[in-house]
Amino acid sequence: MAIVYCYGSTFYINMTNRCPCRCVFCVRDCKPRLGDADSLWLDREPTVEEVMDELRSKDLSGTREIVFCGYGEPTERFDDLKVIAGLIHSELGKKVRLDTNGLGCLINGRDIVPEMVGLVDAVSISLNAPEPEEYLEVTRSRFGMGSHDEVVSFIRRCRSVLDDVTVSVVGGSISEESEDRCADMAAEMDVDFRVR
Repeated sequence: MAIVYCYGSTFYINMTNRCPCRCVFCVRDCKPRLGDADSLWLDREPTVEEVMDELRSKDLSGTREIVFCGYGEPTERFDDLKVIAGLIHSELGKKVRLDTNGLGCLINGRDIVPEMVGLVDAVSISLNAPEPEEYLEVTRSRFGMGSHDEVVSFIRRCRSVLDDVTVSVVGGSISEESEDRCADMAAEMDVDFRVR
């Protein structure tokens, strides 16, 4: 089970299997690992200290940031994420990126964006579709039709406090027209856009 894994020159933290979505494109439905990583399916959720021990055991000299991104949604463990992010900054001297579905406020029952300031340097948010109906069809979010509006609101709130915000869609999961509309939304919100 991979708690910390390397993909390219970047190290990723995999803390949970939990996610409020069952996206139609999700790789976890078809393969247990990415690249050379051990299985990303966790037998149990690692403790904060286990995550830090894994990070301390790695040669991090070639990476500029450490990313919270695994087979589950990192904000499912947001309080632990904050502790680890603080230790990454103070002990390892690395930047922190959060790759998220943007539903962390619904997951945690509070606005988590202000709590990210000073802990998360960059955030990549899966927009996935330009409209609520298409978003729900693609993500199958347990939060229902309000999920898309929450993601858009989360993007805007992140942009108000963080300089490095990217939104993404998965290529081929929606039409080119929908991809273009997502790119237009990103431009309107003054955030970067990528097709992954």
